[in-house]
Amino acid sequence: MPRMQLTKTMIIDTALSLAEQQGYEAVTMANIARSLSIKPPSLYNHFKNLEEIKHEMAEMAQIQLYDALKGTEQTAQPLLSLAKAYVHFGSSHPGLYASSLPGGTGEVGEKLVQLIADGLTAFSLDETEEIHAIRGFRSMLHGFIDLNKHAGFKLDVDLERSLEHMVGIFERGIKS
Repeated sequence: MPRMQLTKTMIIDTALSLAEQQGYEAVTMANIARSLSIKPPSLYNHFKNLEEIKHEMAEMAQIQLYDALKGTEQTAQPLLSLAKAYVHFGSSHPGLYASSLPGGTGEVGEKLVQLIADGLTAFSLDETEEIHAIRGFRSMLHGFIDLNKHAGFKLDVDLERSLEHMVGIFERGIKS
C-alpha cells in the first residue's frame, strides 16, 4: 500500500476538524496524528510544534469568520448585522471560532477588525475611541457566545431579542 503524501494543508484541515468535532482542547499532536493514521513525529516534518499548527489554524478559521461577516457592515443596521453573523458563526462552529481567537495580528485579523470599524463609521469616533469600541464590541459578542455555549442563558427570554437589545444599548453608549 502506498504511503500517504502528508501536507501542511492536510494537517491543518485535520486539526480544524478535531476542534470542530471534539473541541479546541482536543487539538494535540497525538490526536492530529491519530486522526491522520500516522505517528506524531511525522507532524514535525511539516511544523516545529503545536503552537505553529494552532497559528495556522487561527489564520484559516479567521478566513472563514471573515467570509461569514463580509457584507454585513453595509446593511441598514451594520452593528446588529455584524453581531448576529458573529454570534451565529461562533455558536454554529464552536471549534472554528475557538481556533480563530489566538490569531488576530495577521492580514485577515486586520480585515476582521476593519469590518467592525466600518460598522462604526456612523458614530464619528476618533481613532482611540474606535479602538475602544471595537474591543468592547468583540468582547461583548465573545461573552454572549461563551455564556450561550456553557448554557448560561437559562431564562425564558428569546436570545436573539437579547442580542438585539444588547447591541442597541452598546450603540446608545457610543453615541453619548
